[in-house]
Amino acid sequence: MSSVVVGFDGSDLARRAVLWGAEEATRRGVELVVVQAVLRPLPEPVFMPMSTPVPEFITEETMSHAAEEQLAALATELRQSFPGLAVTTHARLGRPAEVLAEEQGDLLVLGSSGRTGIAEMFLGSTAVELVSAAGRPVVVTRSGPLEGRVVVGVDGSETSADAIAFAFDFAGRHGRELLAIHAFDDSGWAELPEPDVDHVRADLAKLLDEQLAPHAARHPSVHVAQEVAFDAPARALLRAADGAALIAVGSHGRGVVRRAILGSVSHAVLHHAPCPVAVVHRR
Repeated sequence: MSSVVVGFDGSDLARRAVLWGAEEATRRGVELVVVQAVLRPLPEPVFMPMSTPVPEFITEETMSHAAEEQLAALATELRQSFPGLAVTTHARLGRPAEVLAEEQGDLLVLGSSGRTGIAEMFLGSTAVELVSAAGRPVVVTRSGPLEGRVVVGVDGSETSADAIAFAFDFAGRHGRELLAIHAFDDSGWAELPEPDVDHVRADLAKLLDEQLAPHAARHPSVHVAQEVAFDAPARALLRAADGAALIAVGSHGRGVVRRAILGSVSHAVLHHAPCPVAVVHRR
């Protein structure tokens, strides 16, 4: 069964991710699966001062039970806020990244950082690990606006084509405008005569139009704006991300050796975008 999987740890950022995932699951008409990883308790201390009361030892069972109660309350809230949404919750022992990686689902949603995060703009270790290796789209949520356009980076690679498809689907479901950006990062263009720059811009605009055309045909209701930027791709995308509802990028673009390594553009966007970021992997 198709589903949207969300990682939860009780933090405010994780709760925001759950709400984002619930909205997306509702629009997709699929199940929402909320998963909380329960880390194994620390062993009992070897030494305890006699003047200190000895606390009841926390077991895996007590931790799992507490997580299940928290998830049950969350599920009740979600069913009230999203009538008709199928909600399933799981509390599983293990590292968050490993637990979430084992969950099946079409989309994985995470908060930008969890309880140990310093600030929202710092990407948590769990998010970094899952975004780098997941074989499905991963959305990292932030406090960006729910309204706003969808931004997608285009560079002609296979993962870029998948990011375009994801962005069109999302824009169509949410009634958003789409901005597609093809950034040309070559400082040599600045030394070219203006007519030559215009030719380069026209050629890149034609390539961009060709890459968008099949997706636009499948989503005629999505209004598409196109931009050719003579700038570093990450900088061009981050500039457009201000006020966006979502920015979609491929997990890596051209020239990346290993699929498990995030490209420099997706890495920069993930760490600095003020809005939710979707990193799309080749399945």
